[in-house]
Amino acid sequence: MDLQELKFFRAVAAEGSLSKAAQKLNYAQSNLSTKISQLEKELHTELFHRCSHGVTLTPKGEQLLQYAEKLLNLAAETEAVLKDDGTAKGSLTLGSMESTAMTLLPPLLSRYHAENSQVALRIQTGTTAASLQGVLDHTLDGAFAAGPLRHPGLGTKLVQTERLVLVTPKGSSRTPAEALLRQPLLVFPQGCSYRKTLEACLSSRELLPEKIIEFTSLGAILASVSAGLGISLFPEAVVSAFAAAGTLDLQPLPEPFDTLPTLFIYRKDGFMEQSLRQLLALL
Repeated sequence: MDLQELKFFRAVAAEGSLSKAAQKLNYAQSNLSTKISQLEKELHTELFHRCSHGVTLTPKGEQLLQYAEKLLNLAAETEAVLKDDGTAKGSLTLGSMESTAMTLLPPLLSRYHAENSQVALRIQTGTTAASLQGVLDHTLDGAFAAGPLRHPGLGTKLVQTERLVLVTPKGSSRTPAEALLRQPLLVFPQGCSYRKTLEACLSSRELLPEKIIEFTSLGAILASVSAGLGISLFPEAVVSAFAAAGTLDLQPLPEPFDTLPTLFIYRKDGFMEQSLRQLLALL
């Protein structure tokens, strides 16, 4: 069993399909299938259940995946340590909430790129829960997430504290709060800290959302609020321009739902590359 075999195994497990994994790896499907079969023969166990719709891990496959992740991450860290010469280079993959990517990141990344031009930046937007998992899974080097967050394997750095507002359709400023909070909630999927805060605000008033409509796009949420579909909650910095343009109304929120910290999270264990060190220095 070698690292290449483990990479192939991990890719198939992640994709749930030999054909999709082969495409992602740019490797012939027949050769990949042979490699997986050889690995199963070598380990004297079946790693995947095979069916017409793809593959799923067997219990032994689940066990191997845990060790494969550790071994591959350790190999990558070892390579990084040995190649490190004190300069920031290579790639840096960051997670971010979409709202943070719109407001905080543009000037920050512009300055970072000017000072570290050899680093290839990649930004993945998503919920705080998704970013947290990505950092723990080593698919992200770090992430901007909404706090508070506590995890023994993660380091955190406070970046800013955002003021949150209720985002409502134009002309609703005189509508009673209770009536506004009974409108459909337009939110990101579970794992979004803004959604969690809005639901907690309703719960504090002993209200249950009558309808929740999930989106994956910030722009789609704001356009739908503007059209009168429902309400949402976002940092004031994200939506103030829309309110100034007359397309939305913004309503204040009571404490403690009116603020939310933005944290930068990263793994505490293992070697930290210069590309990440340089970013932390700018925060």
